[in-house]
Amino acid sequence: MTELEIQNKEIKKVLFIVGLPILVFAILYVYYQNNNLELVKKEYEKIRSEEYYGRVIKKLEDGDYPRANRYVILKNNRKVNVSNELYNKIAINDSVSKSKDCDSIYFYLIKGEIVIQDDNAFERDNYLNLLNKKREK
Repeated sequence: MTELEIQNKEIKKVLFIVGLPILVFAILYVYYQNNNLELVKKEYEKIRSEEYYGRVIKKLEDGDYPRANRYVILKNNRKVNVSNELYNKIAINDSVSKSKDCDSIYFYLIKGEIVIQDDNAFERDNYLNLLNKKREK
């Protein structure tokens, strides 16, 4: 066996010894974050307690591809995420409102249409699933 092969084998061994614990720790951390009822509830309540309203002054996209994030900027400089479908309906000067203790954002379009977007679906579903698992135990 050549010296280069021996060094290569040693490098792989060291990378495995260092990399495996980091990978295991990362997996355990993500699992803990996603399954800790208190942390999930805190995130859910944080989004739920937000309150804002205003007129749309600007529309932004992170890119020109279908899954790019789309935003509207309100007059008070608040950045609000919107779905791709809704982004195409919204115009400058439309109104946006989200009440405290509510999961929905209301978009009042100039055309007279009112569109409701569920802003907290993922966090709510995650929280309710964890709550149901805890109750089953």
